[in-house]
Amino acid sequence: MQTNIIGIIADDHQLFADSFSNLLEHTGFFTEVQSFADTRSLFQYLLKNTKKEGYLFLDYYLNDQVGIGIINEIRRLNKNIKIIILSSVTNPVAIQTMMSFHPDGFISKSAGFGVVLDCLQNVKHGTTYCCSFIESKIEESLHHDSVDFSPREMEILQYFAKGFSVIETADKLFLSKHTVVTHRRSMMAKTQSKTITELLAFARKYGILLD
Repeated sequence: MQTNIIGIIADDHQLFADSFSNLLEHTGFFTEVQSFADTRSLFQYLLKNTKKEGYLFLDYYLNDQVGIGIINEIRRLNKNIKIIILSSVTNPVAIQTMMSFHPDGFISKSAGFGVVLDCLQNVKHGTTYCCSFIESKIEESLHHDSVDFSPREMEILQYFAKGFSVIETADKLFLSKHTVVTHRRSMMAKTQSKTITELLAFARKYGILLD
């Protein structure tokens, strides 16, 4: 068994989280396995374990936000955390967006136990791992225009999706109105959108945001 390595699951589907926790415990890879359904409790746990080595299995959609938007914050809290995206997303453009955050691994939720073990071993030795299904979707994404939203743009996009105005979004994120407008302009240029409605429609169409 590995020493002092924690397994962490961030997924708001309780049945899946419980089942996957049980699976990870049987790998013999971790000294403990914890699961969290929201970012607040996840961050609290990471703050208490800032120096522990760990593997975080992060769902793309986490409650009412996009999980990958917190990747940079997770890395800031604990530089010893390996991040593995575990998602049921199948849209090539959404997968392309996830890969732009440079996770250590990416597994489809349809994958089997052997894939999980293979991923752990590869990531342990410093190799970025994608299961065969995700690799096929990455290959497919090469036929689409690249759309890489930054973590900050993802945050802003989610507030726009909830109906927040530029000023309200700026207040929520402690940014200036001009900064939010600049990010909005950047996202619209990347998606060739003329309005916020078109930008949000693009993000939903390609699975970057929940419908």
